[in-house]
Amino acid sequence: MYRTQKMPPPSISPLSDVNEIVSTRSSSDFPGKQTGDRVGPISVSGSLKRKRPPTIEIPNVLREIRADTKLGFGEFASRNDAVCFSGSGVGVFSVKGKKKFMEDTHKIVSRSHGIKGFFGVYDGHGGGKAAEFVAENLHDNIFKMLENCTEISEAVKAGYLKTDQEFLKQGLGSGACCVTALIGGNEIVISNLGDCRAVLCRTGVAEALTNDHRAGQEDERKRIESKGGYVEMHRGAWRVHGVLSVSRSIGDAHLKDWVLAEPDTKTLYMTQDMEYLILASDGLWEEVGNQEAVDIVLRSCLLDKKLGPILGENNNGIGFLSTSTSSMLQRVSLVKQKNKTGPRSSRKNKVSIKDSENDFACENESPPSKTQKFSFGTSTNVQSPNQEHVIFKKRPASSGLEAACNQLVNLAVTRGSLDDITVMIIDLNHFK
Repeated sequence: MYRTQKMPPPSISPLSDVNEIVSTRSSSDFPGKQTGDRVGPISVSGSLKRKRPPTIEIPNVLREIRADTKLGFGEFASRNDAVCFSGSGVGVFSVKGKKKFMEDTHKIVSRSHGIKGFFGVYDGHGGGKAAEFVAENLHDNIFKMLENCTEISEAVKAGYLKTDQEFLKQGLGSGACCVTALIGGNEIVISNLGDCRAVLCRTGVAEALTNDHRAGQEDERKRIESKGGYVEMHRGAWRVHGVLSVSRSIGDAHLKDWVLAEPDTKTLYMTQDMEYLILASDGLWEEVGNQEAVDIVLRSCLLDKKLGPILGENNNGIGFLSTSTSSMLQRVSLVKQKNKTGPRSSRKNKVSIKDSENDFACENESPPSKTQKFSFGTSTNVQSPNQEHVIFKKRPASSGLEAACNQLVNLAVTRGSLDDITVMIIDLNHFK
């Protein structure tokens, strides 16, 4: 048998949260109040009130970020909207795509280490760090390898691999496709990784000098699978492990077992029928065909020749270096850009012109040694940065090349390209 025990009535704890008590007293109890109105909380001692949490301090750097800020296509976030450069025998034009920051870079080095010119276009992906690193280091590594290698192609290959190894040590995951041209003596050495492309204009006919390295190519797919990797379709393209559409690049540490940094290299001997060389990122080639690009270059340069030189005589043999990285997008031109005909995109603002010693620096290197045995022409004496800066002001820009670069970029944008686009055109007649 269980004996029931009478429990005492519950008592109200003095710690009850009286702030939650509401009253529905009649209007007679509170004149001017209607039935059901909420009555204010009864005052209690401060020890019974809930404490307010401390104020959260937001760092100033976060306060400067506006969540409602939207970047239009063709616009940089706190950076220049385009990069243009025109020098003796070369022109470049580059514009940002839909990404927040520009990931394309380029490099131009003339009259250094016994060569007539080094030219490179680099297309970054997964961030711009890899492309920036390549623009700063690839040419130097190739020049160093030229001092010890008997074959130019082997020196270029070693320079690419060394740059890749050095970047992987940075612990970053981005990557970069590359296309480079090395001109020395009567030789042109073309190398590429990924889908940046080199196209030669030979007597008006386009000739692709590189093959795109894409995961969907049969030879690249077999190579990847032979090393235990795989290629699958994702978002409309064949990709290495369903991630990366190109099968060769510098960087991409997470896929390095299958994505090589070994370039394809081709050596050509300069002939009189070689006119222009186009180096460009895939932002151009996805929308513009090889022959179409060559036709635009020929028309633009023919018009420029009919108009004649803008300024005095052309001073050949002066060394220069031009570089563009997404951390300091330089906007350089030696003369003001003329108004050009042809399609223009409303998304691209007019490129302003800036000329300063910081934007245009001389590559002042030690005299060449073993590189001369590759039949590279001897380099002329390079002026000091200040002297060279004055000389370049007197020299006319290759406005026809710059205009052609501009037209090609605008054509790709008009046709719907959403990628960063960089176009570099080299007048081979200048280097013969």
